[in-house]
Amino acid sequence: MRVRKPFSEDQYALGRCKLQPLGATDALIIAETLSRMSPWRDLGYYAQDLSKFLLNSDPLFRRYTIMRYTIMGSGERVGAVCVRHPWLKGTYLELLGIFEPFQGMGVGREIISWMELQTRPAANNIWALVSSFNNRGREFYRKNGFTEIAVLNTLVKPGFDEILIRKMLD
Repeated sequence: MRVRKPFSEDQYALGRCKLQPLGATDALIIAETLSRMSPWRDLGYYAQDLSKFLLNSDPLFRRYTIMRYTIMGSGERVGAVCVRHPWLKGTYLELLGIFEPFQGMGVGREIISWMELQTRPAANNIWALVSSFNNRGREFYRKNGFTEIAVLNTLVKPGFDEILIRKMLD
């Protein structure tokens, strides 16, 4: 029996959204939007830096545009998700950015569930970082089973701390 490699598909259909390959046009639009949102804005990320990050060609780095489809079949970008696998006996969620009008609709929860399904056959951990001032993000991750592991002082920007979080899978 052949074991499926995590995050090996180009596209994934989830309940509320679809993940599709993130291209150059997506990267520009997503980077511009995220650069105006907290925590990226507060940490001083510029659109050009985020766009470069989103277009990173590392083979262990998977980037997806999160699309939401309407009943009429038209799609709209609602954000991006970037994962690195393998990373510390698991998967690292490098970026989960959901545009403000689509937050609180269950898309983030679906992304975490998808990550669990992809990670579980090969590893037992999902890792991420969350800014210490990002209370909404910290609460989202707590509700989705993540535990705060360590504080990384001034990792991204002086005066701002990041928190390493982990979700252990069964």
